[in-house]
Amino acid sequence: MSLKSRSKKTPPQSNSEEPQSDNAPLFERPAPASSRQSAENSERNCENRHSTGPESLSGGSHLSNSHARSHSSPVPPIDGSAASSSAIAQLLLKFDSLEISSLEASSLKASSLADFSDALPPLIQPLLTLISDLVYVYDRVAHRLRLINDDQMAAVLGDCLEGLQSPSIAALSARVHSGDWPRVQTYLAQMLGESSDEHEVEFRLRQSNGEWRWLRSRDRLLSRTPDGLPWQRLGLLTDITHQKQTDSTAQPTSLVEQQMALVSKQATHFARMLSQSLDLKDILNTAVDQVLQIFQADRVLIYRLFENGTGSIIVDAIAEGCPPIAGHPPPESIFPIADRPTSSAGWVYSLDNLEAESLSEHSRSVLRRLGVRAMLVVPMMQQDTLWGWLVVHQCLSDRTWQKWETDLITQLAGQLDLAIAQSELYQQVQRLNVDLERQIQARTAELRLASNFEATLKRITDKVRDSLDEDQILQTAVQELAIATEISCCNAALYDLEEGTSTVRYEYTTTVSPYQGRTADLAAFPEIYGPLLNGQSLQFCSLVPNPVRGRVSMLATPIMDDQGVLGDLWMINHAFYAFGEQDLRMAQQVANQCAIALRQARLFQAAQAQVRELEKLNQLKDDFLSTVSHELRTPMSNIKMAIQMLELILRQAGILDSTTELEPNRVNRYFKILREESQREINLINDLLDLSRLDAGADALHLSSINLAGWLIPLLRPFEERARNHQQSLQIRLDAANLPPLITDLAKLERVVTELLTNACKYTPAGGEIWIEVKNLEDGGQAQEEQEEGSRKNEERRTKNETLAYPSAPIFQIRVTNTGTEIPLIERDRIFEKFYRIPNNDPWKYGGTGLGLALVKKLVMCLQGTLELDCADGQVQFTVTLPLQPE
Repeated sequence: MSLKSRSKKTPPQSNSEEPQSDNAPLFERPAPASSRQSAENSERNCENRHSTGPESLSGGSHLSNSHARSHSSPVPPIDGSAASSSAIAQLLLKFDSLEISSLEASSLKASSLADFSDALPPLIQPLLTLISDLVYVYDRVAHRLRLINDDQMAAVLGDCLEGLQSPSIAALSARVHSGDWPRVQTYLAQMLGESSDEHEVEFRLRQSNGEWRWLRSRDRLLSRTPDGLPWQRLGLLTDITHQKQTDSTAQPTSLVEQQMALVSKQATHFARMLSQSLDLKDILNTAVDQVLQIFQADRVLIYRLFENGTGSIIVDAIAEGCPPIAGHPPPESIFPIADRPTSSAGWVYSLDNLEAESLSEHSRSVLRRLGVRAMLVVPMMQQDTLWGWLVVHQCLSDRTWQKWETDLITQLAGQLDLAIAQSELYQQVQRLNVDLERQIQARTAELRLASNFEATLKRITDKVRDSLDEDQILQTAVQELAIATEISCCNAALYDLEEGTSTVRYEYTTTVSPYQGRTADLAAFPEIYGPLLNGQSLQFCSLVPNPVRGRVSMLATPIMDDQGVLGDLWMINHAFYAFGEQDLRMAQQVANQCAIALRQARLFQAAQAQVRELEKLNQLKDDFLSTVSHELRTPMSNIKMAIQMLELILRQAGILDSTTELEPNRVNRYFKILREESQREINLINDLLDLSRLDAGADALHLSSINLAGWLIPLLRPFEERARNHQQSLQIRLDAANLPPLITDLAKLERVVTELLTNACKYTPAGGEIWIEVKNLEDGGQAQEEQEEGSRKNEERRTKNETLAYPSAPIFQIRVTNTGTEIPLIERDRIFEKFYRIPNNDPWKYGGTGLGLALVKKLVMCLQGTLELDCADGQVQFTVTLPLQPE
């Protein structure tokens, strides 16, 4: 038979339960000592029955074994610390439900539930004396909560139950903190219900001295009724006040930092939102909307205080459910502060509870009428003067304002002050702009005239400067001036100071009779031409009608420069027209531009005359040289033939071959001079004749196909010997395999290469290098790119003597480069002139006629190529670019 079958007391069925009243007793005091003694006797009897063996407990073997182990094992040592007490309490709650149910069933042998603690096994009873928690058992059938270790009641609950004979839920709710009571109600509902889960709640209980004690209640199901419904729950009530105080002292640092970070973040965001506009209305609307959102308030407004002591709400933001403030309430209705003028930056007024604050009944009634229950007010300052207030209202509930909130509203007000100052400064600038615009509009007419004046003057100047013909200059000036000033007539005259006359060279007229071509005697009108010759303008009207024009109004301006008066410019209109200052300025400026253009035209004409004279002289020189060359060529040919015959005779006589006697050596030397100088003269004559033919375009091309490598190498052998004698290095760079056959005038090309190599050898000092490079280019485009690249690198140093558009056919280049010398920049433009030689630039003192490079230039052009000169880094390079086949 099990313990349950032997028990005379069984819990009633769950349907017999009655709802518990809030005033029903919540705790049962422990039973008196007599009852405890009876329970002890019952326990001993129970132990005797337990000792008879496991067969006496049907289905209770697990309990018997557990008890046996408990009696045979010593109680574990407990140090009494808070950690150990908490561990023991957790061990008590986690005790196996079957064992506790069995214990509970056995305890029913006692006279009442009051003996439950005495019926606990020996392992549990010592633990109850050591833990600091208050242990209780709640019977949901009897609706009673029994304290097991009542000696811990004062330690856990304090004096909160003093004066209460029978504590009830209603009495307990009066002592629980209002903010915690909803959680306690939820906990009680779970504990009183049929849930079998574990539950926990933390709440504050007020002591008799007004202090609050933090408690934690935890419970779990202890037993069930025969029909399986929850019956008893075992719970622990723990004092956690010290833990809460420790947590609260550890949190402020991080909490303050978080609040400071939040304040900084909100202030930065607020400033960024305000900076999006400079309009005061937009700024204030944005401000109240942001403050309403940040503080989650019911109403935010900005109250503007005027100089006369009155004020008005200029903008507000209202949350849903909060009534607006109508009209223009006086400043006293915003907040009840008598010394409002003493408001300064950083000052904040806060109201947490309208009914609890010490306010006058008048102020309280005013704020109550506005629906205010809590509020924040911060002043808004401009230049140390109170501008208004930023007000935050809480209308639906009271509100305790935290320090970080007052700090935040202060920072937001500071940001708003800056935004308002910037907006007012912007408005001030706008007003100044409006005033300036009025001033500008007042002078619009003058500026328009000045603008037309400048545009007309520029147009006339551009047209006048575009011509170098005197008549065209005067025609343009007169016509443009008459059209711009809308007068009836305008003319220009030029003076002949030697003859003392003024002749009208051009006239533009619409109504009056023309005067163009008429000549006036300067001496006949001293009252007019006297001031004009002295550089003065004059305006007058004809008193006596002119026989041709009648009565007219005239403005005369001299055309003059720093060298004197060149003529005059006349503006003529009807008799009643008065020329203004603007007309006078226009006429003077046009006259000055005419003087400059006329002087330039005359200088150009003089220069052109000199150019024509020089061309004539140059042509005469060329004709003379051509004639002389033709005339000298025949005698020099005869002289050369005579020298050759004389050399033959002297060699036959043995005079030129003798080296033993002094006289024959002199003959050899003199004969060599005669032969070389005569050849030099013949070369000079040939060069002059070649240049004449090339200039006249009478030298046709004689094309033939040649192999560049096979032709060039033998051509260089004489120059190799010459370079060795001068201690120079001569190199050739060519890729013979990639050089195609060349179709050109062989004689002209050979003359070009010979002249360039001769020039290089002549001007390269000892130890210098000379190299010739032949390069094939696939097409003209590639050559063009190379030429442009070279131009970019040597833009400041290069002189291009001819520019020729490259054909699409293949081309090649010949480059002759020598080191150790460089042509001065001022000499590069002249080296291709006839008979020009660079002074003091011949290290070997060869001399020459200065025709070599001039002839090379002409020959290259005849071959349809280009010749370029590059000088840089102590090198001189000539580049000849030719087509593989001329067109």
